[in-house]
Amino acid sequence: MGWVAYSILQTGSIINMSNKKFVRPKDIEDIFSIKVSTLSKQRQGKYGLPYTVVGRAKNKNRGGVILYNVDEVNDYLNKKGRSTLY
Repeated sequence: MGWVAYSILQTGSIINMSNKKFVRPKDIEDIFSIKVSTLSKQRQGKYGLPYTVVGRAKNKNRGGVILYNVDEVNDYLNKKGRSTLY
């Protein structure tokens, strides 16, 4: 059984995130309860959830927007399991 990404809006409504292709780290925290700080440490350590950086200059380690592909995150969690993230 796979993970299904849902988000709870401030109004309390639940929406299916499967129609979104990419989400920001805060959305990952809201959906999967993985803290933004944990995601940052994983990126710095070059492990954890797969991500993409958009708008970063070549040969630079700073700047840009960090995005997580919802399908890749679901595949990672299904393959590795949630317990390997912490």
